Amino acid sequence: MTTPQDVDALVRDQLPPLAGVSPMGRVAITRPTAEIASSRLGIGFETLDRWMFTPEPVYPHLARLGATWARVQTGWSRCETAEGRYDFEWLDSIVDSLAGAGVRTMFSVTFGNKLYMPDAPHESAVGYVPTYYERALPAWTAYVRALAARYRGRVTHWEVWNEPNIPQFWQPRPVSGADYAELVRVTAEAVRAEIPDATVIGGATSLVDPAFLVGALRAGLAGSIDAFSFHPYQMVPEHNLRNMRDLLRRLLDEHSPDRRIALYQGENGCPSQLSGHHDDWLGMYTMDQVVQAKWIARRFLADLELGFDKIFYFHAVDLMERPYRQAGDKVNAPVMMGLIHGGSYTPKVSFEVARRVCHLFDERTRRTELMCLFTERDPAAPQRATLMAAPHVATFERDGAPLFAYWLAEDPQQRAGHATIDAELWWDDRLAMPEPVLLDLLTGEVYAVERPPELTHTDWRTRGLRYRLPLTDYPLVLTDAAVVAGLGFERREP
Repeated sequence: MTTPQDVDALVRDQLPPLAGVSPMGRVAITRPTAEIASSRLGIGFETLDRWMFTPEPVYPHLARLGATWARVQTGWSRCETAEGRYDFEWLDSIVDSLAGAGVRTMFSVTFGNKLYMPDAPHESAVGYVPTYYERALPAWTAYVRALAARYRGRVTHWEVWNEPNIPQFWQPRPVSGADYAELVRVTAEAVRAEIPDATVIGGATSLVDPAFLVGALRAGLAGSIDAFSFHPYQMVPEHNLRNMRDLLRRLLDEHSPDRRIALYQGENGCPSQLSGHHDDWLGMYTMDQVVQAKWIARRFLADLELGFDKIFYFHAVDLMERPYRQAGDKVNAPVMMGLIHGGSYTPKVSFEVARRVCHLFDERTRRTELMCLFTERDPAAPQRATLMAAPHVATFERDGAPLFAYWLAEDPQQRAGHATIDAELWWDDRLAMPEPVLLDLLTGEVYAVERPPELTHTDWRTRGLRYRLPLTDYPLVLTDAAVVAGLGFERREP
């Protein structure tokens, strides 16, 4: 059940106007998703194999969001309800409607079928693995081939299973990396028999599970896949993320020295309320729609900084219209991570925040290392200088201008108050920022930033232009006015 929230009060409390900069307008995006040529950003559209939400009211929102990929579970149990007879019309509607909204589909080919697995406790057979059943395995490969033949030319990316490293989605035997590698092998062969150039994605692991991955790689996983995905859920988005990425990159490269396997952040989300949902295991203590929106902006920016080849937010909408089950027959509480409210299908605060990120960080914005040194020298309070001198930063370029995205990387549930900090910036002379502005990704407000004097060498420690900037616990973006103009910037009269 949705928890009532006074969103206006939450916004006033957590998102006051920024200090030390001058308001000059706000972005009002009008570009549809279909006009974005390409992007690494995607949205979760899973669980329709179990009717967990109604997709039709969501498509108009996705047509505006700007995420150009959607992850869709294919649902063997929904496609084959009588042996050897397939109903793909429900999937046709999803794939075609997503395409009409400007969104490409990535299939997650996953879960079992009670026709061939009589011990599965529920009709959706969530988590039940076909390679463990003599009759199920040939039926599975026949289903996958029929699925691939149906969507040849429409779906290019095929992910095998969901979170095979935890028992909630791997039954009826214990989790095994080697057994998972075998499932991927037979599934990839079936897909490529119909779509030789298909992109096959393995992994989809819950969190980072190096022991599971090594077991799968030693059993030949690398030879079957073109990409590996993982689901690094955590309440502080940046925590240990670089280490996770670097570890996965090393293991994949060691087992595929002659061919680069792409790396996806394949599923990640954050609830918009504290109670009444399935995901209290995340360690929440004060959660609301604004905190969720902060988390989402940080999640996307941290993933973009590390260069994941695709990045998915889970989920487009709250999952609350049918009982939520994993393996077994236990009914779980709803999943309330959506950008859109379940039931009413109205956008949350996070929807517009995600929309700004998707439109600003499409294929025209690329990751570029630029210098950004934060300093806060306070001899009277050296402990404050230590705390404040290291905000998280991610630097990019777009249309000849630098972009500096930065934020205080505390737990967003702390609701840290606004502060200010000195930032010393340098960018290549091929880039220009003649009219520096600050974009608040949470509110869409744009602020004029006083351009500092040109670099002088009176202080030997100075190597770039020094700005005095607001500091928040969510990303602000310093860039040129021409960049925000491309997002539909509406200037206010001075």
